[in-house]
Amino acid sequence: MKKTVRKGVAVLAMLCMMCCLCLNGLTVYATEVSEGGTGADENGFTVDSTGALVSYTGVGGDITVPSNVTSIAGNVFSGNTTLTSVTIPGSVAVIGDGLFTNCTSLTTVTVQGNISAIPSQMFYNCANLSSVYVPASVTAIGASAFAGCVSLSGITIPSAVASIGDGAFSNCTSLTGVSIPSTVSSIAANAFTGCSNLGSYTVESGNAYYASANGCLYNKSMTKLINCPEGRGSVTIADGTKIIGSNAFYRCAGVTTLALPASVTTIEANAFTGSGIKDVTILSSVTSIGSQSDWSADVIYGENNSAAETYAESNNIVFQALSGSSNKNDNKDDNNNNGKKDNKDNNDNNGNKDNNGNTDNNNNSDNNGGSAGDNNSGTAGTVSGSGSSVSGGSSSGTGSGTASGNNGSGARATGVSHQKDATPKTGDGINPIFFFCIAALFIGVYLFASGKKKNA
Repeated sequence: MKKTVRKGVAVLAMLCMMCCLCLNGLTVYATEVSEGGTGADENGFTVDSTGALVSYTGVGGDITVPSNVTSIAGNVFSGNTTLTSVTIPGSVAVIGDGLFTNCTSLTTVTVQGNISAIPSQMFYNCANLSSVYVPASVTAIGASAFAGCVSLSGITIPSAVASIGDGAFSNCTSLTGVSIPSTVSSIAANAFTGCSNLGSYTVESGNAYYASANGCLYNKSMTKLINCPEGRGSVTIADGTKIIGSNAFYRCAGVTTLALPASVTTIEANAFTGSGIKDVTILSSVTSIGSQSDWSADVIYGENNSAAETYAESNNIVFQALSGSSNKNDNKDDNNNNGKKDNKDNNDNNGNKDNNGNTDNNNNSDNNGGSAGDNNSGTAGTVSGSGSSVSGGSSSGTGSGTASGNNGSGARATGVSHQKDATPKTGDGINPIFFFCIAALFIGVYLFASGKKKNA
C-alpha cells in the first residue's frame, strides 16, 4: 500500500515538472515571436533578427536609435508624448509610415540614413517639431508627411526631391517660405493648404515643370497660375498668364482686391473658392468662368456683354461696367422715329377725336404692352402694340418703345394685344344622355331581379 502511494506521488511530481518546463518553453517562444527573436535592450529598443526596430518602451527624452538597426517599422514611436529629440543613424535605409505621428513633445529630428523617402504621416501632428534634418538621398515627400507641424517655420527640401505629396505640409501655420528645387516635377494641389503664413514660393530657375513670380507658383511656361500662397496680402498676376487654375486662391484671406491682366482667358472652377477676394476686375478677354463654390464677391468690374457680366448676373453679384465700356443695347435716343417722345404721346391719334367725335380709348400709349429695364436689372423691352377705335369710324395706331438699364444689356420682348371673345363661355352642363343611361341601368336591374323571383 505504501509503495503504491509513493509511486503515485512520484508520478505526480514528474508530471508537475514537465508541465512547468512546457509552460516556460511556451512563454519564451511567445516572447521570441512577439519580439522578433530578441528582447528589448536596456534602453527599451526591440530589434528583430533582420535588424528591424519593431518597438520602443523606453523612458523617452533625447534618444538615438541603435546603430545595428537597418529599418524601422511603421508607427513605432506613434503617440509617444515623452520623446523630445530623436537621431536616426546612417544604417537605417527604410522607414515605415506614421513613425512619429502625434509625438506632441518632439522638437528635433535628425535623419542620418540613406532613406529614399519621407513616408506618409511620418511627422503628422508633431505640434512642437521645429527642426528637421532631411538627408540628400530623399526623392519623395509622402502624403501628410509634415501635416499639422504648427511650429515648423522652415524646411530645406533636398535637391533630389521629385514629388511632394498630397497635404505634405498642410496646416504648417508657421511656415513662411518654400524653396522648390529644380528636380521637383510633381506638387500635389493641396500640398501647402492651411499654411496661413506662407508668403512666397521660390522655384529654382532650372526646374522644367514649375516657375515663380511675385511669390506665386506657376507652370513652367508662366501661362497658368497654380497657387497664390495663403499668407500674401496682395498679389500681382504676371502678364502673359492665360489660366487662373483651380484653387489658385484657396484660403487667401489677405487678398481682397484682384485685377486680372488682359492675357487671361480662362478662370477654372473653384479658382477663388474660400478666398477673401471682394473686388475683382475681369476684362473681356476672359471667355470662360467656372463655378466658384464658397465664394461671392461684393462687386465684379468688367466690360458690358462679357463673361464677367454674365457670371455676375447669374450669381447675384453687383456688376460695375468699366469706364469707356460700351453697351450694344444702350439706346440714348429717347425719342421715337417721329422725333416725339413716347411718354408724351398718350393717344394714337395725338389726342384727336375720331370721325364720330369720340376719343379712342383702346390705345392709350405708343408703348402699349412694352416694358423697360430699371437701373438694377439692366433689361430692356422692345415691343409693338396695335389697337382699333370704337364708336363709329376706324383708325389704327402702331407704336414702338425702347429702354435699357444703365448697367445691363437689353433682352428683346414682343407684346401682342388680345381681344376678348364677344360671347363669354360658361362651364359645360350635365349631358341629358347621362340620365337616360342611369334609367336604363335601373330598368335592367329590375327586370333581372324579377326574372330571378319567377324562376324561384
